[in-house]
Amino acid sequence: MNMGIGDSSSIDNVDPSPLLPTSAQQQDNYSCHNPQDQDQCNSSAISLLGRDETRSMSTVPQTDFHKSLNNQNKNASHSSSSPSWRYPIRSTNAYFTQMSSIFSGKFLSWIAIVQFSLSGGVMTLMWSIGLPLFKELGIDASRQQLYMTMIISPYALKPFIGVASDLFPIGGYNKRYLALFSIILGLLGCSVLLTLFHSGAAAAAVAPTSSSPGDNDNPASKVQRLADLIVVCFFAMNLEGATLEMLGDGKYSEIMQRHPESGSSIISFKFVLSLFGTLVTQCYVGPLADAGYFHVLFWIALVLLMAPFVPTLRGWIPEKKIKASEVAEEEEEGGGEGGRGMMKLCKGIMFHRGMFQKKKT
Repeated sequence: MNMGIGDSSSIDNVDPSPLLPTSAQQQDNYSCHNPQDQDQCNSSAISLLGRDETRSMSTVPQTDFHKSLNNQNKNASHSSSSPSWRYPIRSTNAYFTQMSSIFSGKFLSWIAIVQFSLSGGVMTLMWSIGLPLFKELGIDASRQQLYMTMIISPYALKPFIGVASDLFPIGGYNKRYLALFSIILGLLGCSVLLTLFHSGAAAAAVAPTSSSPGDNDNPASKVQRLADLIVVCFFAMNLEGATLEMLGDGKYSEIMQRHPESGSSIISFKFVLSLFGTLVTQCYVGPLADAGYFHVLFWIALVLLMAPFVPTLRGWIPEKKIKASEVAEEEEEGGGEGGRGMMKLCKGIMFHRGMFQKKKT
């Protein structure tokens, strides 16, 4: 049969029955010999061809890429069908997994201890009991405000603490031993307060006594000296918190510069823990201060001040130790006075001249 390319009538007269399945049942269902069923027969043949093609494609072996793609689609459909109450758990797990892969678990634990115990705990405790304590000692309002300003002043020294940690490495570390020194200073200040309140010296200074003719120490001067000593102890305790917070800020800022994909996750983590420590401290500091149990509050402060000691000593702050050989090489490269190497000030303490020149410019 001769058929032109543009002859549409010849296309309509084509018998599609050879394209149909060969089983007797399917041929009976889709018989194309009746001219009245021609259109239905054509559409059925096309549908059956599509099914056969799909079956043939499904028998082709899949590559690893296709298998992984199918698994991702299954996981996506499973997650979309999972209960909505699981989303906070999954998102929190992903949040901490991402942070620990960038900042390390030990450093995150160190930040958590510092923020909860010092920034949220000790600082809130001193800020809350300062005014009631001075009021009990009979200090006037103007001097109370002056004392409170001096107590929180270590946090205004944080930039100087950061510069000192960069310029003066101690024992080969910029942060570890400076942090340990501040912890010992804070523990010393709190221990003096406990000694004053447990020995009865604070109560003796406040109690009214009759002064003898040769006694130049009147009760007002005793209370004044006691208040001054309390301010010095509070200053030392807050200096520990300011130093550790500054060292932590410097280290995670350095890591964030290398990993900008971390975003602000570590900052949110820090402030949430500080807020949590503040809330917990406010729950007990008010009732104990109203009852006059200041010595109990100082015992709690001593425990909080001691909390970062062991993690800091074990090196939970990630930093590389400056070796003596590296110091000698930098001194040779520095070229003596005014050079850019490391200069040893005394045993265990060095001065980083290169960092000093960098900060000057």
